[in-house]
Amino acid sequence: MAIFYHPPAGINDFDRSATQAAQLKQNWHDFLSRQVEGRDAGLFYNPANDPAPGVTAARRPISWNGFPLSIWSWFNANASATGKRRALASAETLRPFAIQIRDGGASFVTVTNPATRMRKVVGGALGDPLDLFHRQQDEYCEWFVDRDAAGRVTRISFTAEGPEYWEEMAKVDPDLVVRLYQELVNPAVQRTDLFWQFDVAGRNLDTGQFNIIFQRGEYNPYNKWNTTHGALHLTHPANTLGAEINLAADATVLRPSVALQPANTLSGRLICCAQYGGVNRSSDPLIGAGVNGLARAGRAVTLADPIGLYISTLDLAGLRGPNNQVIGAQSLRVRRASADGSMILRAEIAPPQGATFTLDQCRFDQDPLTTGGQIARKITMVLFGLAKAIPGRNGLSQPCEAKCCRKPDAPDFRKLAPPDRNCNQLPANFFDDEAPVSPATAAGPVPVAAAAPTPFDEETAELDVTAPPPPRPNKRQPTV
Repeated sequence: MAIFYHPPAGINDFDRSATQAAQLKQNWHDFLSRQVEGRDAGLFYNPANDPAPGVTAARRPISWNGFPLSIWSWFNANASATGKRRALASAETLRPFAIQIRDGGASFVTVTNPATRMRKVVGGALGDPLDLFHRQQDEYCEWFVDRDAAGRVTRISFTAEGPEYWEEMAKVDPDLVVRLYQELVNPAVQRTDLFWQFDVAGRNLDTGQFNIIFQRGEYNPYNKWNTTHGALHLTHPANTLGAEINLAADATVLRPSVALQPANTLSGRLICCAQYGGVNRSSDPLIGAGVNGLARAGRAVTLADPIGLYISTLDLAGLRGPNNQVIGAQSLRVRRASADGSMILRAEIAPPQGATFTLDQCRFDQDPLTTGGQIARKITMVLFGLAKAIPGRNGLSQPCEAKCCRKPDAPDFRKLAPPDRNCNQLPANFFDDEAPVSPATAAGPVPVAAAAPTPFDEETAELDVTAPPPPRPNKRQPTV
């Protein structure tokens, strides 16, 4: 039986629209249908067009930790207190854009350097360069620390909401998006804050030409209320529902050259072979290994409706107030979740009602609470898959496409390389592009935004406004 895709966690935002409820629901279903239908092959199937509706699928949860393992590993945080402090500080430092976006073979780049930085477009001519940021929190769990004028921590907000949900909603009912921002992030949010007030151009790597990649009036997912002033939904380029779908589909491909033992290293060896996600993340290797195990058993796999990435649990047992009183349960407010609470999209930590202290006066697992990352280390994330045997569906089988090399001074950190690459003969700068953006010091309050990029001479290239506009790039496909 075909399904109609529901919003993540079954959240009922759409019925709050004054006139567009039906269109919002249909638009979201159509969007997800296109995403899943495009990957319907082998042992990944589209439940909206179920090839075996008479076979019941088993629901399978896959879990991982919410703190960015890539940052934890880069700084050897398990090995030293200094590494831990640097990892916690870096996780809350925003990163200037440094990703490529692709469409139809063309590659557009948005990075903060003189040759390729994104620029506003006014009257058909290139204007000022833009400083846009995203969070470095790459486990489908992102957070923001609210501080008052004195720098005291008043709230820590965690979100697992995919950006596509908000982008699609904004196309149909932008006023609803504004109201939800005001309710969830800050009442001061204005519509002009959330939507581009000018076209934005990025350089095409193939031609050297600047082309428009964001259009005036379009929703801006990197607006200040979702980066430097708050967190409504995910911003990291790998934290998308599209990435979730692609990862699940890619992980159904069998890799017979990967030994199943030892089991405790299988998830890492599989993703290094298949390169279906971030090898240093907690999420992608575990999701991939879980899906691949089902495929090896001959089960076809898909994502359960409602498709989403979710916070499963927040372990706040270690949160104590200034007088060592237990305050975890009283400090948690789940703002957006499924009716049964098993799929949390947004949760906030704040002093209990009536408290006269702020969070920075509290302790978490015996340490002063200064960062959201301390709590993220105790967050369990989850997604839900479906698995069943489908007659006539067979798994695809492929050899390894890559391998991993370990960083010499941080052996838990790895980077993909061609299968024939000698890891003992890497150039000195091989890992440099993987480095997290880090504040100058990990001591004291952690900065909310990254330092301003180094100034540079004005770019002289011009936007070709006479040429036909190029295909809109897929902003959700960063290169690796």
